[in-house]
Amino acid sequence: MIDALKEKSQLVTWVLLFILGALFLYINLPFVVPLILAGIFAMGLINFTNRIANRVRAPRWLTVFGLVFVGLGAACVPLSLALYRVTVHLTGKQEDLQSSPIVEQLKNLQNQGMGLLKKATEWTGYDLATPAQGMTESVFKKIGGWLLAYSSDVVAQLPGILFNFFIFVLFLYFLLLKAGQIKAFVLRYSVVDEKLTESLIQVAKDSCAVTLFSTFVIGLIQAFLIGVGGLIFGEGDFWLVVTVTFVVSFIPIIGAAPVGFLLAILAFIGGRTGPGIGMAVVATVAGTIDNVLKPFLAGNLGDQKINPVIGFTCVIGAIVMFGISGLLLGPVIMNLAYGAIPLLLKHLKHNGSTFFSNHASTSDGRTDT
Repeated sequence: MIDALKEKSQLVTWVLLFILGALFLYINLPFVVPLILAGIFAMGLINFTNRIANRVRAPRWLTVFGLVFVGLGAACVPLSLALYRVTVHLTGKQEDLQSSPIVEQLKNLQNQGMGLLKKATEWTGYDLATPAQGMTESVFKKIGGWLLAYSSDVVAQLPGILFNFFIFVLFLYFLLLKAGQIKAFVLRYSVVDEKLTESLIQVAKDSCAVTLFSTFVIGLIQAFLIGVGGLIFGEGDFWLVVTVTFVVSFIPIIGAAPVGFLLAILAFIGGRTGPGIGMAVVATVAGTIDNVLKPFLAGNLGDQKINPVIGFTCVIGAIVMFGISGLLLGPVIMNLAYGAIPLLLKHLKHNGSTFFSNHASTSDGRTDT
């Protein structure tokens, strides 16, 4: 039996490699999400990190540490404040929540809608207001209960979230520090040729860079702009508006502008014409930022015209499958698929033609013989 296994050393090697890799992944399953997110950030930031490291006269570990520390501080401070404000709204007293500006505006919108339905009831003779009022109250109660339950879960999971964030930072620092060695390892042991491996690495870097810079950064800019607009015109809670706008900015078709237009509509319904016009202008400007800044921030994948419907399904599907991490994973997987699939198909076509050409030549040779 041992002799038989020796004759199949290639198969045995693959089996051992699969077993060891599966065991390694299994014991690291609790950290798979922080590792994937760290990989996305590292791939997207590696070129920027290399440029900074080449310009400053400091050890690479110190440069990487400084960039990670500054970058995380710049991103985490506003996001932490936003999450804190959302948590305060959701976990506060019911009376405080009911008296918040957003809830008051929604109540005004409900009252306006009920008024229109009552007029329609007078004109048609059919009672449309009573069923609609019961339905809207039921919906608001369910949404409120869901938000409170979700916020409680988030608070309960906060220690785990902080630990995963710590793991994410460690992975990010390690990946940026050892990027050269990791790339050399991948090129050395890649199962495809070096040229295709280089192309796939470049596509992965571009996909991550597009997500980080043209989606993540633009989302922050749009969210901050609409939040400031709401603060100036007195519409909505600043940090709550920033959080909601930042989340929906990742979703194609929806984008960030509808949040601003919703605040404008609520202002018009409440009789605040000036703030309504101001928020409409702010929402329009925020909606055009994506078209203005994306060509400058996007990498080589920036010229790809991905159908908005496909982008919408990719992001929503990723959120359903991976949770909030899908906001980043969805665009990365989508851009990676759009960039890598043509390369792989081209490689298969070329190798297939070569294979059939060689097979035909061999057959002809055997026939002649």
